[in-house]
Amino acid sequence: MANVLLGFERGHGATTDAVRFRDELDRVSAVARQRGLTSDPLMRQDLARAHSKVEIMKWMGQRQVTSVLAGNTPGPESSLHKLIWSEYHTWFTEKTMHILGAEAMTPSGHPAAHGIQTDAIGAEFSTLAWVQTMLGARPGTIYAGTSEVQRNIVGDRVLGLPREPRADSGPWNEIGKN
Repeated sequence: MANVLLGFERGHGATTDAVRFRDELDRVSAVARQRGLTSDPLMRQDLARAHSKVEIMKWMGQRQVTSVLAGNTPGPESSLHKLIWSEYHTWFTEKTMHILGAEAMTPSGHPAAHGIQTDAIGAEFSTLAWVQTMLGARPGTIYAGTSEVQRNIVGDRVLGLPREPRADSGPWNEIGKN
């Protein structure tokens, strides 16, 4: 039962995250273009990587919705989605700080709409909202299961890899606890 609840908790954003991340990517891409940063091949590579990740999240979300509509409960694939979005958002908001440059050290504008969301879709660009979102993105790799836990779940339940050795089994369980 707990795994089913965690599946819903981790996977609920699969349907909407791609929309939010697409809006953020479009906004940041526009700022990069305005500042002439898209002539840098590394910047274009980063923006292309972000575009690819957002598309992957969109397809994963569509797959999850289709599965739930077919009567299935979220399974370990929700851990994969949580892992992808949380690590993507941390990476992307850090890249955004590079685009903002010195402005990121003295942010201005309206505050972030939410800890992990810069603005409502279509709102005016705010460096303060982006800095707050960047600071809120790193905890996304921790809450609802750390990235390391998500990797273990994906390895065990999706890929069928052997579980990691446990300290409370095998010869290790005979060692006294202090």
